[in-house]
Amino acid sequence: MKEITIRQPDEWHAHLREKDLMLKVISLFNIYGRVVCMGNLTDPIDNLKKIIAYRNKLVCLSNFLPIIGAMLTKNSTLEEWTKITDLLYGRIFIKYIPKGVTTNSELGIAWPELKNFYSILELAQAKKIPFLIHAEIDKNPKTKKSISEINRERAAIPFVKELARTFPNLIINIEHVSTEAMVKLIKAHKNLSGSISPNHLIHRYEDVFDEQGKLVNVHGYFKPVAKTKTDQHAIIEAALSGDPKFFFGSDSAPHLQTDKENFKRAGAFNALTNLSFLCEFFADHQAIEKFEPFISEYGAKRYGFPLNQEVIRLQRQYWQVPSIYRGIVPDLAGKTMEWKIVE
Repeated sequence: MKEITIRQPDEWHAHLREKDLMLKVISLFNIYGRVVCMGNLTDPIDNLKKIIAYRNKLVCLSNFLPIIGAMLTKNSTLEEWTKITDLLYGRIFIKYIPKGVTTNSELGIAWPELKNFYSILELAQAKKIPFLIHAEIDKNPKTKKSISEINRERAAIPFVKELARTFPNLIINIEHVSTEAMVKLIKAHKNLSGSISPNHLIHRYEDVFDEQGKLVNVHGYFKPVAKTKTDQHAIIEAALSGDPKFFFGSDSAPHLQTDKENFKRAGAFNALTNLSFLCEFFADHQAIEKFEPFISEYGAKRYGFPLNQEVIRLQRQYWQVPSIYRGIVPDLAGKTMEWKIVE
């Protein structure tokens, strides 16, 4: 097979950032029909005014339909979210990042305090607004002791399970699933689904940390961190399964090389390689027929959107991932890719 034509995909989890960094990367996403743009900026996108301003910038700079992953923060109120959902239904998701677990989450809500915001989740359930979760917890709620990064997703499972039971009709998506345990939980609950990032199909914990848990490869550092071989195998199986509960969301999260290396910022910039990698991934596993549903169908159906009508083409054409792209080190830098998008 030398060429493949597929339905235009959607990108269900991306960090487009802001200002100059946004300008460096946004054109890479025009290949998609829709892009969920995460709102955990320096000043979190957590009210109607900020959502409209950020969305307007994205519309002016792109060809895709931006869906804002607006942040559930300590500032959130039912009154504000009622206004948001009334005005922007179908253009807005709720994004929950617990306090302190990743970039710009200082105003996040700790898991035990989430109950104080259940009225907003009741609104989301009634209006079918998806609730996207970064499912990690960084400290034991009882002892206040820090939880190692490799165990933070597993530690969040009891909280996710409680949420799934409390809101049986809420559309809950676990972002960037990274553990076997979370895959099993998603399969067990009708109202749960999970996006899968190439990050967790490619990398393992030992690629990023040494035996003492020290970070040794900052460019492979993202959150949730890469996990064990067993966990990776479970993520691979979920992606290949044809189960519509699991679909593509890249979690592309660029940082300038200087910031990434000097400050050990979490996030992998994979926007250059996602579709090329995934085409090769499914082809190598003799499952190329599952490539299109994974990136172009399952997510749209999960969130109640019509499928895109445009198509894109990829050709079997070798190309090398650049070592640097506009001041950003891409994931798989220097690697040779087998498939290339035809512009």
